[in-house]
Amino acid sequence: MRPCRQITLAMFLAVVLTAKAQDTTEWEKKPVGYFMKKMSLRNACIKLKYSFHKKPEPASDSLLRREGWLLTFEDNFDSLDTRKWRIGQAWGEMHPENPHQYYAASEVRTKDGYLYLGGSYKPKLIRYNDSVRLIPYAIGLINTDISFTQKYGYFEIRSMNPSGPATWPAFWLTGATRWPPEIDIFEMYGRKTGKSIHKQYATVHWGKNNTRSRGYLTKTINLPNDTDSAFHIYACEWEKDYIKFYTDGHLVSHIRVNKRLRKWLDEEMVVVINNCFDRKYLKYLPESFSSNQFVVDWVRVYKKAE
Repeated sequence: MRPCRQITLAMFLAVVLTAKAQDTTEWEKKPVGYFMKKMSLRNACIKLKYSFHKKPEPASDSLLRREGWLLTFEDNFDSLDTRKWRIGQAWGEMHPENPHQYYAASEVRTKDGYLYLGGSYKPKLIRYNDSVRLIPYAIGLINTDISFTQKYGYFEIRSMNPSGPATWPAFWLTGATRWPPEIDIFEMYGRKTGKSIHKQYATVHWGKNNTRSRGYLTKTINLPNDTDSAFHIYACEWEKDYIKFYTDGHLVSHIRVNKRLRKWLDEEMVVVINNCFDRKYLKYLPESFSSNQFVVDWVRVYKKAE
């Protein structure tokens, strides 16, 4: 523990000096709240401890057969069960905020007990409103809105990220009847080179869309540099008063759900898994790029026994 405590203190001092220099106004108004907003010492220590030790993921069942929890949903992807999963989203082939990609059934397949969600260069003409657009990229996305929703519980996946620039895989929960709420158990970004894919972004969204109540909180976790070459287990324990994020059995982040947030997160949610492209970084894809793969071994959901 001593090395972790010493490094965390150094990080804290560096953030203090940098933050005060860059944001004097906010520092002077709310010094305590400012540091709570900018960083968590506890989370920083956890991230450093995880990065130093780089412990391997636990055996598959060590996180699953949890005492006091009931298994409510499971898929080992021995086949593609379209009774459980909708391929794509209910609103159509594309999302207007991401006009560079569309959902394609051809990018969702299973083989040898794995789910493969592809991301491919497959230009296609798609009608949107009163126009026809040429959409360059096809992506794989599945969600449980046709079969399964749950409020609170333990949600986990064993998966391996795609490699390369512009990648954007995600495992998340979203409201069954509205958006927000949303809990992103992870989003990972390849950005310019693909090397940043090893940083986990865990995010909670709340509020009413297009109003001042909209907000989000993101925690970032530095992971071993093999998330696109080895499988890892990512999980979220969502309860009334807190949301805890786990990676390979390590508690990597903790968000307290206060009264203000609870009214927005008190909602049945569906499970979503997708491959995706980050539009800002498409120009960094090599000219020879044709496709990548986001690979999923299994997904499981638990609920606390009464």
